Amino acid sequence: YEILRTFIYLAELKNFTKTAEQLHIVQSTVSNRIKQLEEQTGKILFTRKSRNVELTNTGEVFLPYAKQLLAIQEAALSQLKALESYKDTLNIGAVHSIYDCHVQDLIARYMHVNKDIAVKVTVEHSSKLIQMLHEDQLDIAFTYLNVKSTKILCQSFHRDNIILVTGPQNRIASHGITDKALRNLPLLYSAILVGPFQEWFNLMFPRNYSYPLHININSSIIPFLKEGLGFSFMIDSSVKPFLEEGSLIEIKLLESKPPKLESYMLINRQRFDSLALTRWSGICESKNYDSR
Repeated sequence: YEILRTFIYLAELKNFTKTAEQLHIVQSTVSNRIKQLEEQTGKILFTRKSRNVELTNTGEVFLPYAKQLLAIQEAALSQLKALESYKDTLNIGAVHSIYDCHVQDLIARYMHVNKDIAVKVTVEHSSKLIQMLHEDQLDIAFTYLNVKSTKILCQSFHRDNIILVTGPQNRIASHGITDKALRNLPLLYSAILVGPFQEWFNLMFPRNYSYPLHININSSIIPFLKEGLGFSFMIDSSVKPFLEEGSLIEIKLLESKPPKLESYMLINRQRFDSLALTRWSGICESKNYDSR
């Protein structure tokens, strides 16, 4: 565990002294651990320079596996520790926008009635969450991707409306805007560009569209929208409170309109009959989410 952890830190910091400081150990311990790892693998993982180090090609190949091994070990230790106080642990992953709009409320409901179940939440992008599912680090993941896998049960979770919003300073065309006017607006990047919505967007705007602001988490766009610094496509439930208080306004689209955004609940089949997941199913059924 400590050897892998040291290898990952050194790969990122590229310096023995900085790695030792981060891990609160002496520099010679860092050197000894890397030497042990290179002896065990039979490969040179770093090239030494005057003050820094760089991963060799072999080291680059080994790095993602080291991270996976470390993550699996940490998850196992966490699960065993949790069992001392709880009957089971529910490991949930979700992309940011689905978590903000739907999943955090479900988790709160779940925790109110399942005080003997520990809950661990990971908020990440879809590709990372699917990888974690396949590595058995998650029980459930909420994404915008309909995954086909023998290891994963994919259920339709929610369909959200996508609307165009901006700050109240930009009260243009109160009756709505045409497609031509839409194409001339300064759009802030929408991190929900997936599936049919992305296809619709690509038909409306050039693929090399230049955003005045690009943030890969949708909720982080909201403060800039409030300032009237642009427009953005958002999930309606994520901006409902701001629309109600008047800090954001919706711009009606008179012609082409984006399709609904469908999200999915991906379930690890190996954990399907676990206590934690069985109780989660009851929470989802009580909220009447679609499933198939």
